[in-house]
Amino acid sequence: MPNIREAARTIILDEKQEKIAVLEVKNGDYHKIPGGGIENGESAEMAAIREALEEGACDVRLIEMIGEAKFTDPNDPNLFHHSVCFLAQKIKDHQTSYFTEEELANKFRLLWLSFEEAISLFEKVRSTVPFEIKMNNRDLNFIKIAKKHFSNRLK
Repeated sequence: MPNIREAARTIILDEKQEKIAVLEVKNGDYHKIPGGGIENGESAEMAAIREALEEGACDVRLIEMIGEAKFTDPNDPNLFHHSVCFLAQKIKDHQTSYFTEEELANKFRLLWLSFEEAISLFEKVRSTVPFEIKMNNRDLNFIKIAKKHFSNRLK
């Protein structure tokens, strides 16, 4: 029976700027959206809010769950990744991300980009590492879904 890593991801929308939070990793080899593992005792919603603060440097209000993704870890066929993704509104800026040592070592950098800019970056993934490509593409799909949701909200 495979191990399952449950995670929550968040498309953080700064509606005033019409930009979303994107994490550049390894000097742009690939990109991610804020998110991470669901800790003991947390709901997916709680993890999404915590990760938005830690990686996105802001408080958010969750709007809705917009999707989920599942894949087997290319490095470990017994590890299954399951992520849920929320669309969230930025409500307070904290200026500073709280990256882990591993994230700092991977040169994480927070960017605020339009949907179009984010999609363009994600589509130009440079990494050749299968796991990094899977994460990049998972989050690219979430961004495209969020863009549709945001467009529908404006109508």
